[in-house]
Formats: sequence, structure tokens, C-alpha cells
Amino acid sequence: MAWTNYGMFLVLSSFGLLFLQWLRAKEYHHRKLHEVWAKLSVVGVSPGSRISFFGAVAKSILSTRQLVNEGYHRFSKTLDRPFALPTTWVRSGSVVVLPPSRVPLLTQPDRTSEAEWTNLPGLVETIQLPYIITDPNIYQNVLHFEVVRRKMQYRDMERLAPVTADEVDKAFRDIWGAATTWKTMNGWEACGRVISRVSQRILIGLPLSRDESLLETSRQYANSLLVGGAIINCFPPALRWIVAPLVTLRARYFQARFVNILVPVVEERIRYWEAGRDDSPDDFLQWMIPICAKEGVDQLDATRIALRLVSLLTPLIFAVCYVFSHCVLDVHGSAAGVDVLESLREECVRVSAEYPGLATSESVNALFRIDSTLRESMRVSDVAVTNLFRDVTSGEIDVGNGMRIGPGVRMVFPTQNIHLDPDNYKDPRKYDAFRFSRPYENVKGDKRERELITTTTPTFLPFGYGRHACPGRWFAAQLMKQALAYMVLNYELELVGEPVKRKALLNTMVPPVNVQVRVRRRT
Repeated sequence: MAWTNYGMFLVLSSFGLLFLQWLRAKEYHHRKLHEVWAKLSVVGVSPGSRISFFGAVAKSILSTRQLVNEGYHRFSKTLDRPFALPTTWVRSGSVVVLPPSRVPLLTQPDRTSEAEWTNLPGLVETIQLPYIITDPNIYQNVLHFEVVRRKMQYRDMERLAPVTADEVDKAFRDIWGAATTWKTMNGWEACGRVISRVSQRILIGLPLSRDESLLETSRQYANSLLVGGAIINCFPPALRWIVAPLVTLRARYFQARFVNILVPVVEERIRYWEAGRDDSPDDFLQWMIPICAKEGVDQLDATRIALRLVSLLTPLIFAVCYVFSHCVLDVHGSAAGVDVLESLREECVRVSAEYPGLATSESVNALFRIDSTLRESMRVSDVAVTNLFRDVTSGEIDVGNGMRIGPGVRMVFPTQNIHLDPDNYKDPRKYDAFRFSRPYENVKGDKRERELITTTTPTFLPFGYGRHACPGRWFAAQLMKQALAYMVLNYELELVGEPVKRKALLNTMVPPVNVQVRVRRRT
């Protein structure tokens, strides 16, 4: 009996010590967080006022753009200091906005002897994937991004260019039509359907990539996922478990439809791979199967692979569609639109005759004005107010100004303000289609490196910067350049009504989903 009591005493003592250690660690963590926030100025808040702070958090839903703009000019530019941005996005009620001078931090390794940080939580929570995809392995073990790194780099574009060129032609003919009379279309959907179809030719191959039911399902899923994520982020984290199941109903419905269509195809492709067939398709789905197999038999599950393909619909369809659609609207809505289109057409005709056609990466790479037109649109028509999220998972990161940031604090960069800063770009709010190509026009033997769509710099950040710059940017760039060149050569387009004024919902710039355009095939 004595031994039993002694054993019980040891067990209880051990649990007691563990509990005390947990309390001490929690208290230390809260103290360190308090030290971080105490050193920061909070934009949009009266000093020391908690009522003002909660008001700023609520205000951020519709005024994040204005709050970041205020903080950028008061703290980032004038003092080169980080500032706290109130937001409903994170549990702490604020994120730390780092000044542009800290962008080089993104080039350092994710793990050092002092700390470890990651961009994954910010990306996942932007679209709130946990409320839509119930298998966390899909967004925690991102094997599909490894496929992008291995199979969609610059060296792979020559192989993919004729495939996407063929699909661009067929998609425009089927969706925009071959009639030489004007017809009115929803501009966002018209551009999105073309991009969706061409992207999925590479994602899942023929004939499924042309299945109208699948294409519409995937497009609706990508749109509802982004919209749903933006709405969920407008609610405090404590309420999301109530709100999210309702908000994500639409996205989960389209996800289930997409997966149900894909699973039989994935199962067939797995059999192709197991049989070692030489005639296996050359597309993303087939590339992914051996990479999943190396991770273990559980990763070779057809439903899990289908969900991985689903998770790529947002970067492959929504993001590329966002840029392409805005570029079309930026060009046709600019004062110099007519001259820009004439100059683009001259380049496309000249390059097509030289190579011939635009079905090789070499010919697409020669479209410098097309490239500049898209890059400029990415600069002025950002998808978000802030970006390049980083969360520290262990240790502390030195961000300057005597500040070290540990776990529990999300850091972001004011990317939109960086892109619209007059110190970085002349007349930055003007859409200047040839801003990046003009310096090289009629200059022979110029050995300066051009700033292309795929070039990331501390002042051009749509594709990220440093170690986590978008690995699929060469594919996205080539696809958009082929699509824009085809449109310029083969269609006339006019905007219907007034240009759409851009608005932000929390951190997301709302896309022009209702814009109308008139199009007709050129004769």
C-alpha cells in the first residue's frame, strides 16, 4: 500500500511539475509578445485606448488599404520602422507590417541557429483552407508544390509552349467566338474561362480539360474559395467556427463535384504509372503520381491526389485570371489604350513572322512589350494590400530597430504601397504599359538585364521574393503572354460603361467580377 501511495505521489508530482512548466512557458510567451507590441505604434489607434483599438480592428474590414497607407507614410517611409496593423485576420488582432528595407530578410534560410519561420500559415489562412479541405495533409505537406519546382521551371517552358499555344487558340475560338460582329460578355468570366481551360490542359490533360462541366466547376470553386476566405477573415477567429461552415458551403459543393469527376481519372493514371506505360500523358497529374508514391502508399490515394489538384486551382486559375483580366482592363481603360494596342500588335506580327508563330518559348520570350504590359498591370493592380506573410515557429527573428519577433506574431510587407511609391517608380499611379520595355527599344548591344514578369526585385513583389518566390511564375508568365498576344492579334475589345473602381475587403483587392466588355473577331 505504501508503494502504491508513493507511486501515486510521484505521478501527481510529475504532472504538477509539468503543469507549472507549462504555465511558466505560457507566461514567458505572453510576456515576450507584450514586449513586441509595446515597441510598436498601432496605426489608426489613439495611444493607450483599447476602445479605439477594437474600433480600428472592426474598421479594418473596409479600411485596411487606408490604414496601411497611413502606416506606410508615417512609419515605414519616414522612420524606417515596423508598425502594428489592426485586423480581424489573426487572433492577436494585429499583424506587424515590416518596412521595405527589411525585404532582404526574405532571402535568408527558413531555419537558422537562432530561429525558424514559414510562409505557410499565412497562405493557408488567407483562403481558410482548413474549413474547406478536411484533410490537413493537403496543405501541410505540399507535395504538389514540389511538382511545380521540378516540372514547371524555365527549362520546361519550351516543352509546354506548343501545348498551351494550341489550347489558347481553341479556347478563344470556343469561348470568345469567331464572329466578326460585336457581342457583349462578362469580362471577368470571358478572361477566366480562357485561362482556366488552358491551365487545365497542363493540369489534367485531354480530353477532360475541355469538359465544360469540369471547367465551370473548377472556375466556380476557385472564385468561391477566394471570396469565402475573404469573408471568413472579416470575422474574429473566435466566431469563425460558427460562420465558416455556412460561408464555405458553395466552395465545398464545387470541391466535391470536382473531386468526384477526377477520382476515376486519377485511379486510371495510377494504373498507367504502375504498368510503366510509355504512352502516359505529359501533364501535372502524371508528374505528381511518382512523387506521391515516394512519400508512401497513403499519398497514392486517388481522393488525396484529386484534392491536391483542387488546391492548385486557386494559384493556377484565380491568380492567373486575376492578372490577365486586370491587364486587359488596364490596357483598354488607359488613355493611351489605342496606341498601346497598335504597338503590341506590331510586335506580335513581327515576332510571329520571325520565328514563325508564337508556339515556342523562344518566340514568347521575344515579346518584350507584351511582357512589360503584363508586368505593369501586376504592379498597379495588386491582388492584396499586404503580402509576403511570415510566421516565426521557433526562436526569434531580428527585424531591426532593437526588435526581435518570436512565435505568435505574423509579419507582412506593404507590397501595394511599395509598388505605388514614387521613389520606386515615376508617376507610379499611372498605368504605363511599356514602362519596363521602353528603356530597351532601339538600343543595340544593351547588355543590361531586363526586368521581366518573372524578375522579382525588392520593388516588384507580386511573385514574392527570395527563397519563396513563386515557383510556377515561368508557366504563368508564358501562358499570359501567349493569351494576351493572341487576343491582340485576333480580337477587338471595348469596355462597356465606366472603368471599375478598385476596392479592398480586408486585405483582398476585390476583382471586377461584373465588368462588361464587347468583343469581336478581327477580320
